[in-house]
Amino acid sequence: MKTAIMVTRGAVSITGLTQIVMGVLFWTGHAMALVPAHMVIGFVFVLGLWTLAVLAARAGAPRGLVAFALVWGLVVPAFGFAQLQLLPGPLHWIIRVVHLLIGMVAMGLADALFKRSRASTGAVPSRTPRPAF
Repeated sequence: MKTAIMVTRGAVSITGLTQIVMGVLFWTGHAMALVPAHMVIGFVFVLGLWTLAVLAARAGAPRGLVAFALVWGLVVPAFGFAQLQLLPGPLHWIIRVVHLLIGMVAMGLADALFKRSRASTGAVPSRTPRPAF
């Protein structure tokens, strides 16, 4: 299970970073033809988040964190699909920032799930003070 968690976390990290890079390109008015790819990669990101949540739950991560990640995985695409209709006009930048924040929270949840699953499986080395020489 540790390998599955590591691989899933890697996939979530790569897709999340890709999403941020693509988002910056879109904000600057470049690569607009990649919006469909952004949506597909976002879907893969959410699937990875859900997979990580399930694996973390099996590894003993807190139920509340797992449930929140599963629900947040619904928020990410729902907001992404709806964002073009929200607050059109000169204030649409607010929606873009909220979209970015929603994605960043999802990335943080993935990291928290990863850390909690490692802590639950005993994969995190204990922090013992080093002797001062």
